[in-house]
Amino acid sequence: AALWTQPQIIGEMDKAGRPRPNTATVEPLRIPANTIIVAIGQGIETRGLEQTGIKIQRGGALLADSSTQLPDMVGVFAGGDCVTGPATVIRAIAAGKAAAANIDEYLGFNHEIEAEVKVPTPRCTDLRPRGRVNATERDACERKADFQCIECGMTDEEAGQESSRCLRCDHFGYGNFKGGRVEKW
Repeated sequence: AALWTQPQIIGEMDKAGRPRPNTATVEPLRIPANTIIVAIGQGIETRGLEQTGIKIQRGGALLADSSTQLPDMVGVFAGGDCVTGPATVIRAIAAGKAAAANIDEYLGFNHEIEAEVKVPTPRCTDLRPRGRVNATERDACERKADFQCIECGMTDEEAGQESSRCLRCDHFGYGNFKGGRVEKW
């Protein structure tokens, strides 16, 4: 009938230098729901989807057309990592916007959502390629007997490098939907 959530705050660092979550001094929040889909982790759990007739491609991704609709399933849409595989937050934001607009259109509406924020023109003076920082993992022999995080956090230098790759999702992240970012969509 609902999902109960407990807000968290960032706590002290653990031995590996990662901040530990602490329970916030806020009452738990009840979010009413008919269906709750768990979308955490990096793998796609397709077993339940296959049982409903959703087609799964080789590699475990869902098959969706360019409108984000699933073929042969009227009114069912998908986007994000379950369609593309692991990708960037920018792609997830774009997929969410595309799915929302396509669902809106499917329902017979043509709502326009206006961007209230003025986005400055990007300064593209420094276009040197910068490699993505890939997360490192603890060795299997270290992690086999505990429940600590498998992935290691970034160093200050790695975080600086990753943040310098800014892809301006506020400006460019909408580019794969309806011809690029616009004031209204």
